[in-house]
Amino acid sequence: MSVPGTMGKILVVDLNTQEISVETPGDDLYYDYLGGYGLGAYYLWKLQKPGVDPLGPDNLLGFFAGLLTGTAGITSNRYVVVAKSPKTGTFGDANSGGSFGPAMKGAGFDGVIFKGQSEKPVYLLLKDGQAELVPADDWWGLDSHDVEDKAQELYGKDARSACIGPAGERLSLLSCIINDKGRAAGRSGLGAVMGSKKVKAIVAVSGGEISMADPDGMKRAMKEHRDFMKQQGFYEVLNQYGTSGIAAAACASADTPIKNWTGSPDDFPTVTKISDDAVAVYRQKKWGCWKCPIACGGLMKVDDGPYASEGHRPEYETLGAFGTMCLNDDPASIILCNELCNRFGLDTISVGCTIAFALECYEKGLITTADTDGLELTWGNAAAIVELTRQIAQGTGFGARVLGNGMKAAAEQIGKGADEFAVHIEGEELPMHDPRLNPGLATSYKMDATPGRHTQMSAWTVEGEFCAAGLITEPFDKYKYTGKGEVHRTVSAHHHVNSAAGMCMFGWSVLKAECLTDSLTCVTGRKYTLADAQKIGDRIAALRMAFNVREGVRNIDFKIPPRMIGDPPLTAGPVAGVTVDIDTQIREYLEAMGWDTKTGAPTKETLERLGLDYVAAELAAM
Repeated sequence: MSVPGTMGKILVVDLNTQEISVETPGDDLYYDYLGGYGLGAYYLWKLQKPGVDPLGPDNLLGFFAGLLTGTAGITSNRYVVVAKSPKTGTFGDANSGGSFGPAMKGAGFDGVIFKGQSEKPVYLLLKDGQAELVPADDWWGLDSHDVEDKAQELYGKDARSACIGPAGERLSLLSCIINDKGRAAGRSGLGAVMGSKKVKAIVAVSGGEISMADPDGMKRAMKEHRDFMKQQGFYEVLNQYGTSGIAAAACASADTPIKNWTGSPDDFPTVTKISDDAVAVYRQKKWGCWKCPIACGGLMKVDDGPYASEGHRPEYETLGAFGTMCLNDDPASIILCNELCNRFGLDTISVGCTIAFALECYEKGLITTADTDGLELTWGNAAAIVELTRQIAQGTGFGARVLGNGMKAAAEQIGKGADEFAVHIEGEELPMHDPRLNPGLATSYKMDATPGRHTQMSAWTVEGEFCAAGLITEPFDKYKYTGKGEVHRTVSAHHHVNSAAGMCMFGWSVLKAECLTDSLTCVTGRKYTLADAQKIGDRIAALRMAFNVREGVRNIDFKIPPRMIGDPPLTAGPVAGVTVDIDTQIREYLEAMGWDTKTGAPTKETLERLGLDYVAAELAAM
């Protein structure tokens, strides 16, 4: 019998032979890695050789639900996609909500691993504990909305798809994986990996409930935690506006980078036009992920004008990337950019930030209208921003020709010193949170196995008052760079468990830290404590980083964009004069983790302490 909360089965799909087999993980794998990118990292390590071409047949592509996904745990609806990233060459993962994760488990599987490459387009159908590869020639070229509609026409209203759009088919490094017509496994360029395998979609038809060891205990515990959650101010903001509710405040505090990381709030005084009520006027109705009590989503409609569209509400990251970063205060244009990205399968952070980079290149004279096919790439030019987004999405014009693989590739193509304006780490465009305001972000951006990732929680969430209640109780000065290593370790470990288990980061931020461990206890029947979560989180962090080490990648050597840490510092605004001491933060984080402070790699002793003897042995033999 499988561990409660799991289906006990992982599919392995060989696209070369079109054969499908079933892997049955031992109970200890579920207890030790939980699911999500915990289990994903384990299988990438075990089944994949180092040094593979990320867009070649030997790169594995895995979809994994969490142990809590599809259960009564609050916000437990997430799934994670894993592979070697074609953008960064590191461990790659991308997390998404909606209803696909619960549907995949309800169809009978905790995960799917694709290996090889199909000669022709296919999709994978999961239903009633069975799996089938289906020819997808007539789906190739469809956008994500059409794929979802096709899946439901063929397999009923309970069918859910996770698919690539045309951008993933073209192997754009900005491409991602879309479900529910507007929820994205957005980062790491994993849409390109899926496209390289000619897998258009996974279609899952849910057929059953997920078991829990103590459903009555779960009901009682979740009522208590839900009552606490609804008393939190951030819950009210999310419930009313979604993350669009913080756009203006985040710009005013300089949390959002402004004008491609060079500006202050004074440079964008009209930010209120793309925040909370100004965005809410376009909302047709509320929308939420599977059984989520926060329901932070919304379905939007712009009735007329040059930016008429309808689709999901843009998130804070999208409003920042297409708005604050570009000095664009037209909400309708951002709603359209968001919809184009969702339909064609693009990461809104990377697309918006790459456009902001192009605007600065244009301002500084590195590119002209002769290069851009006549487009005037001036700051705040909503029409040009929409057109570039459309070009990147459709694979046409300057947008696709120069910007279609992100700002690192664009800077190399443009030359003339354009790399000075390219704010990325190893090819991953940085998200909409600024380490000059919350310095712990700098450590996360550089030293997480997937660089440039704001969804990896650490000391920055304490600095930004965004941390699960009760996890860190002692206050500290965020601009005192020493003494935060253990805080970073504690918070990141807890959130690794949250991500692996399938809970949402926004639920995590408005719940008590014990909600996660209470959920795991009631679902599995095995007692979980915060100390258990610490060890599991440390194990997952070490395994993900060991993947990079085996690939010959050292995060500690990653070049960081000087703007990210205030080098030189801004001269105006809330973070004027700030330069982050990233070296001290990283050194103390590595010491707290038990990782080598010179190489950034987990030590043999630490790996063995965490039960990763097989990892330690392989690294020692290299």
